[in-house]
Amino acid sequence: MARTKAKNIKALIIAAVAIILIVAIALCVLYFGFPSVWKDLTGRFLPPDGDDGSQGGNIDSSQGGAPPLTLGDGEMKVHFIDVGQGDCIYIQFPDGTDMIIDCGTVSSHTTYPYSKTKEYLDTLDTDGKINHLMLTHCDQDHVEYLDEIIYDFEVENIYMPNVLAAPNGTSNAAISLKNQIDALDPDKLAQFADKDKITSQTYAKFFVAALTEKNCEIHLNVDADENTNSIIIEESSYRFTFFCPTQEYYDDTGLNTAELKNAISPVGILEYNNRRIVFTGDSNELNEDTVAARIGEVDCDVLKVAHHGSRTSSSDEFLSAVTCEYAVISCNSKGNSYNHPTQAALDRFAARNMTVYRTDTNGTIVLTVDGEGNMSFSVQTEVEQSVNFVGADAEQPAAPSSTRAILAAVIFG
Repeated sequence: MARTKAKNIKALIIAAVAIILIVAIALCVLYFGFPSVWKDLTGRFLPPDGDDGSQGGNIDSSQGGAPPLTLGDGEMKVHFIDVGQGDCIYIQFPDGTDMIIDCGTVSSHTTYPYSKTKEYLDTLDTDGKINHLMLTHCDQDHVEYLDEIIYDFEVENIYMPNVLAAPNGTSNAAISLKNQIDALDPDKLAQFADKDKITSQTYAKFFVAALTEKNCEIHLNVDADENTNSIIIEESSYRFTFFCPTQEYYDDTGLNTAELKNAISPVGILEYNNRRIVFTGDSNELNEDTVAARIGEVDCDVLKVAHHGSRTSSSDEFLSAVTCEYAVISCNSKGNSYNHPTQAALDRFAARNMTVYRTDTNGTIVLTVDGEGNMSFSVQTEVEQSVNFVGADAEQPAAPSSTRAILAAVIFG
């Protein structure tokens, strides 16, 4: 009897060990072989890395103990609007508020006129108000239409670089803008303490519109130090944290090259229902490493690709810090002389098995996160992934060769 009982116990132990081994092997296969499936499953039952609460998670390196987010029951939508070679992002938060990040183009204004963007926004924004508007940096392809947005909508909060507008030239337009800037409230002008100035008339038009907008708060894209986030937009179910240049960076760094002007772009991480979306402006290798060090390693979902997919953006170090499964590129490969997006950047996304969407091939792209954390993309035009992974070499025109297109089709199916 005792021998039979011992055999039964031994059999139960062996069965239990076998079951544990099978489960462990299955989890390993899922984790290493199907990372996106693993993330979706664990996102339903476990908080993101570093979270000690039930929903949402925190970016621990930036918050200093920010409270965990609650589960939201509405939809959040992010519209990556096709403006040609430029950026325009419209966010509908689940609480009914909204935000615009950049609105500009350097492509043909006949093909991508402001009226086209305004018509699209009017279908989404029915109250004529914009709660939050951010300019990441001063380049034309990000700022071109923002002054008109400010004049056409009632804007409550404007986030902008710590850069004074000082238009140069002797034309009537330049002189008029100088006079308008001189007539601005001295206290408002005193906020822009950096020694550098931007001389473009395009930025000056935005600058005047921003500082004359009534009942609007102006916020500078500046962090006091690397342990502080001065811009955090949040409610109980979502949080939008921006990593801006520090005051020390502004003090020590000039804006005398295109790369330096791009590198003042804040990097923002938007959290909602266990999803994280990364926004980058035209960040590049000059600021990405610093931001990556501040953020640490954060498990994210979607990357708005920096600088339209340039060779010097989306570095390996940055992509390792903000691991994502999806990339969205706002660009016009046939309408720019910058060779955007570059094959070098696209190859880095391919090496990480990321799915790529592009406004030049897909048109306007809409990302939706619902009340259960499910994430979906809708596009104007469906294309094969092989098309979106064909970029330009730095020495060649932006239009891909037929040979490269064939190779991409073989690699990506």
